Amino acid sequence: MRRRISERGHRVGGAYALTTFARVLPGREDELEAYLEALPTGADSPFARIDTLHIARVQLFRALVHQGPKQRKTDTLRHAHLVFTSTIDGDLEPYLDWLAALVPECDEWWGRCVGYPGRHDRGAFHAWVRSIQARPGLFRSAMPDASVVEVREALALRERVIDFAVEAQGLSAEALQARFRERF
Repeated sequence: MRRRISERGHRVGGAYALTTFARVLPGREDELEAYLEALPTGADSPFARIDTLHIARVQLFRALVHQGPKQRKTDTLRHAHLVFTSTIDGDLEPYLDWLAALVPECDEWWGRCVGYPGRHDRGAFHAWVRSIQARPGLFRSAMPDASVVEVREALALRERVIDFAVEAQGLSAEALQARFRERF
């Protein structure tokens, strides 16, 4: 059984949170932003290739937002940063192997950041990602004990139930029961 919280806040149940902050090379911000904006989403997303990935986000931060009157001082960034966040099933090391193997886009977004060694030298790739890893300030998982496979199966069942409910409107009790047993 997995511990509920471990690894200094990176894990909740079976879910692990990876957050990294990478300083963007001077003058590369605009091309990086254009690249990120052109990345496909949904089923075509590069992240859809990893079966253990719940969510991922890659964002460019050029400035910090003032949080309002309760924030006494406005924080500033001297350099733009690429922030990468993701939540996965399992452990970090296999996930980094999957990123290196299945997501060549890593070379595009992190390749515009200081010190990125590329993904072909797995040891250097792992070490570099760990060097820019930050502890999540607040990590929660909506379904900490459900794997990505279980979530996908639950969503598919939900769709089947909705389709059934729409299709079965107006059926008699007996017909409804028979149809339900037939489908489920």
